[in-house]
Amino acid sequence: MAINDLVDEILEQSTHEGCFTLSELLHYSNIHSLTGMGISKDSTHTFFLVFSRGEPDGAVFADEKGTLFGDSAVLHLADGEEFDLYLVAPPIADALVSRCRVFEKSHLKRNGRLDIPTIGAPTRQRVGVLCLTIHDGQAPLAGAHVSVRKGKLVITSDVTDSGGRVCFRLLNGRYMCVVSDRTGERTRCIVEFHEPQVETRVDIGGTEDESR
Repeated sequence: MAINDLVDEILEQSTHEGCFTLSELLHYSNIHSLTGMGISKDSTHTFFLVFSRGEPDGAVFADEKGTLFGDSAVLHLADGEEFDLYLVAPPIADALVSRCRVFEKSHLKRNGRLDIPTIGAPTRQRVGVLCLTIHDGQAPLAGAHVSVRKGKLVITSDVTDSGGRVCFRLLNGRYMCVVSDRTGERTRCIVEFHEPQVETRVDIGGTEDESR
């Protein structure tokens, strides 16, 4: 079976975790010690990055000229790549890695794609908690549906509590938040956070006031 067909078959049985840039993918997988597969596709090529317990242990690069595996594939990585991450059962990931193992992780480190820790320096916070309090005028909006998006992808969603509050655990970054109620979509706003925890008030009128 061709590698593309094999991967497609695996993804049909896998859970989609989110959409990430290459740097975000490496950090997110490492922090959560994930076993899975990152897929990047465009009109000219497809790239698969296989993670085992948070480590990028396998790689495949395929284009019209053919397919490269392991270290040769990693050399074609670019920071502009965007990946869909899928959670994969460890035995399946291990089987894939056996066909496309990356031996030289320095290929990634050399290009700044994996953080090299500095002794004595504080660890940069990569995952945080974003808490939104939704207000309709002066009153908190209970039961509102809030979705968090990155591009066209819905990363997560939840419903506000009686105080109009809802919290999400996310990678630090910039997101689009969409607030809806029973009548439909009410407002959208951009939220950006880079702290361990951020509290943000969102007014249905479209204004946003952030306090930490």
